[in-house]
Amino acid sequence: MIANFFNKTKPINTLFIIGLLFFIYIFSIGRHLEEEITLNFILKRILNFLLLLVTLFTVNFIIRKNNLTKDNSYTILLFVIFMGMFPFAVLEFKLLIVNLILLFAYRRIYSLRTSKETYKKIFDSAFWIGVATILAPWSSLAILLIYVAIYLFDKVTWRNIIVPLVGFCTPIIIYVTYLYAINDINEFKENLEYLYSFSFRIFNSATLLIPLALVTSLLIWSIFPTTFKITTVNNEFKNSWYLLVFHFVILLFVVLPWPVKNGGELLLLFFPIAVIFTNYLQIIEEKWFKEVFLYTLLAVVLTVFLL
Repeated sequence: MIANFFNKTKPINTLFIIGLLFFIYIFSIGRHLEEEITLNFILKRILNFLLLLVTLFTVNFIIRKNNLTKDNSYTILLFVIFMGMFPFAVLEFKLLIVNLILLFAYRRIYSLRTSKETYKKIFDSAFWIGVATILAPWSSLAILLIYVAIYLFDKVTWRNIIVPLVGFCTPIIIYVTYLYAINDINEFKENLEYLYSFSFRIFNSATLLIPLALVTSLLIWSIFPTTFKITTVNNEFKNSWYLLVFHFVILLFVVLPWPVKNGGELLLLFFPIAVIFTNYLQIIEEKWFKEVFLYTLLAVVLTVFLL
């Protein structure tokens, strides 16, 4: 029933997903409320939710513009479900900003499959990654995705190899120059210092361990048959799929050393995982299995809420 409902892109599907996101957001705020409710608190939370909506529509735009999935609403549904599994993903403003900035970069990277404005796309994507790096140093690893895309989409030239470095360094140089101008270079040093943490004790909690174990299991279960199905067919999507898999692997190395671990950092992985799961659902012929797949994920969200 639910799989069939979201099998096509319709306005009512989007409204339902936004409603689900709102419910998850309100519940997450209530469960992790640590501040006094004031006008400033309410305004910040409204801004946070608007940021979530922009993120959701950006994800939808990327997959539609670059044909990463067929015409369905599974990706944005899964994206919201993942937020329900890891509630801190919807509460941390800085993390939401970093993720949105990276999404702007991904929009340009995946569009490299076409031959239009190649240099501009490469520069723009590297520029956005540079901006994200100012806020979160580990985001710098995402620049590797540009080079993977250049190789996969057969855009290897000396100019294309150099342009990402120029685009990446541009916002950082501008930012450092500004800090020197106001004599506040210490802020830059604090943001770009080698911050990391490999302590995963927080994931011993059932509220994080259960959804993480499920998503990891389903990812392993889905990625191999989907890759086999796609690569055995000589189509245009093959290279985009390879890029998507590399995308997940690269972001895994961004998330693993993330300094603050509470499950929210997994937000950075939601985009590639949601697209991978969507493509898996698209190759499944058994309707009942799609239903079980989605209802299981929703059941875990409910479990996280109740624990």
